Amino acid sequence: MTTQATDLAARPVRAEGQVTDVTQSPGPFVVVHSLTTVVGVNLNRDMNDLPKSLWHGGTERMRVSSQSLVRAAREYMRTDGSHDRISALSTKSLPHAVAQHLETEHDVDPADAGPAAALIVAATGLSVSPADPGRTNVMAYMPEDSAQQLSRLVLSHWDGLAVQRERVEDLIAEALQPAERGTSSRRKPRAPISAADLPESVVTAAQAVLEPGTVEEIALFGRMLAGLPSGRVISAAHVAHGFGVEPLQLITDEFTAGDDYQDGGIFANTGMLGRQYLVSGTFYRQAALDRHQLRKTLALSGRPQDEVEALAQSAERRWTRAIVRSLPSGKRSRTGSPPRPTLAVVTTADEALTASPAFEDAICEQPAGPHAATRLATYLHELGLRGGTALWHSPTGDAAPGLPDVLAVTGY
Repeated sequence: MTTQATDLAARPVRAEGQVTDVTQSPGPFVVVHSLTTVVGVNLNRDMNDLPKSLWHGGTERMRVSSQSLVRAAREYMRTDGSHDRISALSTKSLPHAVAQHLETEHDVDPADAGPAAALIVAATGLSVSPADPGRTNVMAYMPEDSAQQLSRLVLSHWDGLAVQRERVEDLIAEALQPAERGTSSRRKPRAPISAADLPESVVTAAQAVLEPGTVEEIALFGRMLAGLPSGRVISAAHVAHGFGVEPLQLITDEFTAGDDYQDGGIFANTGMLGRQYLVSGTFYRQAALDRHQLRKTLALSGRPQDEVEALAQSAERRWTRAIVRSLPSGKRSRTGSPPRPTLAVVTTADEALTASPAFEDAICEQPAGPHAATRLATYLHELGLRGGTALWHSPTGDAAPGLPDVLAVTGY
């Protein structure tokens, strides 16, 4: 009897991808409002491992930070099956990645790969210290294929850059040399690796690698890199902090970790005792996309207008799907599965307004989710929506709340 292997591949997103598509609806802004109910999780923790919180309407609420929501959306976009698109990544390890690519893909000796990688990354305008040549001094948001492109660039000028590569190798060796006995163990700060003696054509080509070009994620979320000619990219999207619609209820979860050898009589005590802090409740979040800014950034690539428009619509579809479906992992990966929003509204509008005033008065009635959906639907009537769609998952079997007529309402 032949046993078939289990199919572990994720199934494509079903019609929801089309439901959240509002590219044909008029308006300068796409605005997403959603309500999500979570149980016993810590999506976003502070320095003390406590769930983040804020005060709104005189009541302490659950908070999910803007930064964590953006990162979750970015990660979702990188894994949503759009393999025909170049994604972006945020890292300080670009020199290390370039060196690895030189070694593994082009059989460059590791002793030569490191200095060459540090040199070509310095040519982009990113600062690299000879004392830490595998990392840049700042986090950079760049196209995901930057390491491959830079490794190919330095290889194409390998012999012509022999003198510069040797200079960088000497700088690194000097910076990493152990301090002599009797001297201070604290090293003086060293000047970054310089690319001043590189041919102008190499510097121009290296800087072009980190240009935003047609990378949708960078055009959507923007970046701030003062050292690069086109390092500053204005974000086309904003993501607000998510906050609870009801008072914060902190859960203290005390746990015991058993030692697997204990049952053999080797240890008399429990392996480990500890506690973690979790929250339950419904939170509201809002995000908006500036369609004009998105097209303005994508046009920097020099592509024809019809290609820019196609890219902008693709980016909008991916962004709205990511905002609706993504959720920070935090401690929900160990304590529970990520839920779908109870109500998600993807709309177009003349202003990117929030519905947060609808929840200034904390909801104390239970279940809070349906009450919050009714409040949100009521408030959306006042925002002047141009069009859009809504996804409704009723926790009680009730019909969708009284959403504006310009929205097409569907279930999951």
